[in-house]
Amino acid sequence: MKKKFQLVLILLVSIITITVAQVSEEEKAMSQGINNALVVNIPNTTTKIAERVWKNYAKQFSGKTKRNRKSEEWTTKGGKIAGIGNEDLTVYAQVQSNNDDVELSLWVPMGDGYLSSADYKDEYKEAEKLLDEYALEVRIETVKEELKGEEKALEKSEKDLKKLKKDNEGYHKDIKDAEKRIENAEEGLITNGEDQKEAVKNVRLAEDYFEIQKDTLDILMSEATTKDEKKSVKKMIRTEEKKVKAVKNVKKKAEKEEKKLKKTIENSKNTIKESEEKIVTNEVDQKTKVKEIATQKKIVEEVEKRLKKLYDYK
Repeated sequence: MKKKFQLVLILLVSIITITVAQVSEEEKAMSQGINNALVVNIPNTTTKIAERVWKNYAKQFSGKTKRNRKSEEWTTKGGKIAGIGNEDLTVYAQVQSNNDDVELSLWVPMGDGYLSSADYKDEYKEAEKLLDEYALEVRIETVKEELKGEEKALEKSEKDLKKLKKDNEGYHKDIKDAEKRIENAEEGLITNGEDQKEAVKNVRLAEDYFEIQKDTLDILMSEATTKDEKKSVKKMIRTEEKKVKAVKNVKKKAEKEEKKLKKTIENSKNTIKESEEKIVTNEVDQKTKVKEIATQKKIVEEVEKRLKKLYDYK
């Protein structure tokens, strides 16, 4: 909604005819006292842009331009401006914020007082032209900055869309991988079931065999007369017990593997469900982002048109 409003606003601004900035004059305080100044008001810009443009614009005066931090004035000394002063001219300028606009005040000391429309009619007209050109340069720089911002926003939206598409591909891959894990786990459960049956059978056989052997070994133990004979019988009993334990461990391992396979299936199903939900949200976000990009492209185009109009006017 915000982007649509912005586009409408830009369209309205773009059809407004470019007019020369209105230059007025008034007595204003500056570092040299209260003197007559030429004042130009430039809408919808910033002091940062206006000062940057002035610093560059003042180079045509061929003097040395410096900014006094204390008085917040730009002073150009030893300059010359065609139609106003051909040599050793001093120009004072000050940029101030005026609500959403920026105001530049220009003071030009002349032979008698400061430049004014009453005392220096021709020179004043030249100064008006100078400020008109300056205001146009500020407008151009302002729109260029605006264009950079809109292009950056477009670039970000396009990157966002690219990421959404990549995420979407990732979600589909997650589903495919999860389905494969389920397939492998289900096949594993079949094999595992057979392994467990075999393990149960082997445990039963081992236990039965152990009981038979134990009876024989108990008889041998009762008939043993020496310490070595008893030790040998005990060793045989431990060996048979280890055989039973080994087949029981095979059964436990198979049971543990069964739980692991079932957990894999459960987790994989959850992954599929979550990925499917993400895909639905992702596709909605992609459609929204595509519309946003289309709107942003129109905004960029309209700002480019405004910039071209300014250059054409120049």
